[in-house]
Amino acid sequence: MSHPNIVAYENVENFDSFSKEQFEDYCNLKINECSKHINFIKKNILNARNNIEKSKTCEIGSGNSKLLYALEKNKLISSGIGYELSKSRVNFANKFGEFTKSKIIKNVDQDFLLDKNPLDSPFDLIIAVDIVLQLISPINIDHEKKALQWIRKNLKTDGYLILELWSLSNYIELIEKQNGIYRKWESFSDEDPWEFCLAEISRMENGDIIWDKTFLKRNKSNERSFFRNILRPYSKDQISNLLKKYGFEVIKFFDFWETSSDSVEEEYIVLAK
Repeated sequence: MSHPNIVAYENVENFDSFSKEQFEDYCNLKINECSKHINFIKKNILNARNNIEKSKTCEIGSGNSKLLYALEKNKLISSGIGYELSKSRVNFANKFGEFTKSKIIKNVDQDFLLDKNPLDSPFDLIIAVDIVLQLISPINIDHEKKALQWIRKNLKTDGYLILELWSLSNYIELIEKQNGIYRKWESFSDEDPWEFCLAEISRMENGDIIWDKTFLKRNKSNERSFFRNILRPYSKDQISNLLKKYGFEVIKFFDFWETSSDSVEEEYIVLAK
């Protein structure tokens, strides 16, 4: 049986569920959402590397590849490859690329760990945002080690790694206060085909977090989608020690991308080389 994190995003961002207008509005929204990432990269990497526009970039867990397309649009990279397990999201990413008239981004429907000779490796920049590492590590006992080994092997000596992580310490406390399960509602912007999400959050014996989500379709509340994620909490000390173990020497932490309002509470960004 597949681990929940492997199958969780299948059928997410199903292209057929969007009208032409919805699709274009959604793509524009997603590109605009990447302005914080773009400005962060310009400020913290471009200033240190004058040739970033020639950078070869890899994104792990690229989803719809919005960030890669935003990097291309801003002429910050020379090539980009995105690894994504969800076939529906890769299909959507390819349609997204047609919409942006992308020339240099390749979307790969494959587990990055199975790619022993990645296109354009070694990379100048490897990106794993949206808590991707925290989804990879719980899959099995070796995945954390294999992921960090793959990243170090395929990153240039002077290359950069960007991680976006979530300490989850507040949620751990809330789970304990709510007798083992904490529940919360979330609403989405008008461009999103899903209107609401109910999250039910609990904790495994090994400390990993179970995060169940039930999505309600906009204007069709009886149409629902469910998936489960299992997340590994990382404190700054824990991830710093891990990265040093796998050969990273310079590790910087940021509490937000550009402004204090652009990140979820307890999320943080890691820039390592």
